[in-house]
Amino acid sequence: MMLVEMKHISKQLGSFHLKDISLELPEGYILGLIGPNGSGKTTLLHVLLGLYEQSGGTVTIDGMSYAEAEPAIREETGVVLLEDMFDGDLSLLTNGNNYGSFFKGYNREILQWYLERFGLSPKRKFKALSRGEKLKFQFAFALSHDAKLLVLDEPTGNFDREFRKEFFQVLKEFIADGKRSVILSTHLTEDLDRIADYILYLDHGKSVFSGD
Repeated sequence: MMLVEMKHISKQLGSFHLKDISLELPEGYILGLIGPNGSGKTTLLHVLLGLYEQSGGTVTIDGMSYAEAEPAIREETGVVLLEDMFDGDLSLLTNGNNYGSFFKGYNREILQWYLERFGLSPKRKFKALSRGEKLKFQFAFALSHDAKLLVLDEPTGNFDREFRKEFFQVLKEFIADGKRSVILSTHLTEDLDRIADYILYLDHGKSVFSGD
């Protein structure tokens, strides 16, 4: 079954134009979204996540559209974005519990388990974390609410080499049941050589290559 379908997506942002982008991602696979800076990767992910409304085309996640089932889509989607999405003055566990209240599938014990696995103290304040640690926390939270789809925007460039190995191992574990999938945006193409099943390559807002 197709978990993600984006058909003929277009989006105008100032002078930048994302043009006629399509992708399909079945359950149980990882798609690598690659391309140089400014190619449209983040714009496409923001359309996928319903943060931008596309100028043209359609988006469905698990057979649902945002117009018909936005709350259900958000329940099924875990995200790691470059933007800080949490309260800097609160601890990681308090942040997790506060934001987790918006997700029926949130599990505090799972969050704590991943925080320990990633070397993060639940008592630390979010603002005290390094850039890489903030992304680790986002990743832990994304895994804590029973998402079917992970959408990850350029996290690996902020991880040290040792944690990148752990990161890819967690992604493999995430899709192991054949029901969950991952979209990983990165400019580090060597990351995808060992993990991605599908590739979408963007350049200047256009699809250069899409396939397995």
